[in-house]
Amino acid sequence: MSAKSLAVAAVCASVAALVPATTANATIAPVRAGFVLTVDRAGDLPRLAVLQCAPDAGTVVDPVAACAQLSQVNGRFERLNVVPNAMCTLEYDPVVVTAAGLWGRRAVHYRAVFGNRCELRTATGAVFGI
Repeated sequence: MSAKSLAVAAVCASVAALVPATTANATIAPVRAGFVLTVDRAGDLPRLAVLQCAPDAGTVVDPVAACAQLSQVNGRFERLNVVPNAMCTLEYDPVVVTAAGLWGRRAVHYRAVFGNRCELRTATGAVFGI
């Protein structure tokens, strides 16, 4: 197992301990949630952050905004589209992001590749603001 995998596993375990059980209906806001987020761009060291919702905290730049954006899509990262129809350059500088954790009692595993940082920001807003 690589050092990166061990670090992600350790942070996942820490986040799981921070997220207490919620009611059976996990769609009632605010939803307790916790995630380990990664942003990996070629040529840079991968970045790792933790996001906790209800209460909003973590090592992302703006955890309050990130949790609000996730609440709007009920914790479904694939539905994030913060700035629809945004204009980004066509340069190809791929960014790979991952999220692993819990939204209420639902396990979340998300991975996506964006063409560049602009596409990442317009799609995910503050969520991957690492």
